[in-house]
Amino acid sequence: MPSQVAFRVVCVRILRSFFGGVLVLVSTAIVALVSADRLAHLAPPAVVRPAQAEPSATGSLPAPVKAAPAPKPVVPSIPNGFDTERLNALMRGDPILPRR
Repeated sequence: MPSQVAFRVVCVRILRSFFGGVLVLVSTAIVALVSADRLAHLAPPAVVRPAQAEPSATGSLPAPVKAAPAPKPVVPSIPNGFDTERLNALMRGDPILPRR
């Protein structure tokens, strides 16, 4: 009888190794086939047209003269009478008292 037990142990070890190898082989094959399929169905690269040079760069037209920027108008320091001190007092939680 001990020979049957030893035979089963050896068979289980061999089958365990065999099934482990088959599992690794099948997993690797799946990953390889999916990767090959994805690579086969990649989108084609976008067609890039060469940029055309400016006519002024080629010398066929003279370069346009750029106008000087207009001066910015002076902004008043307190637009529309906005009271910054009163806003700061409100944010601090000070009571609003009318000025006398």
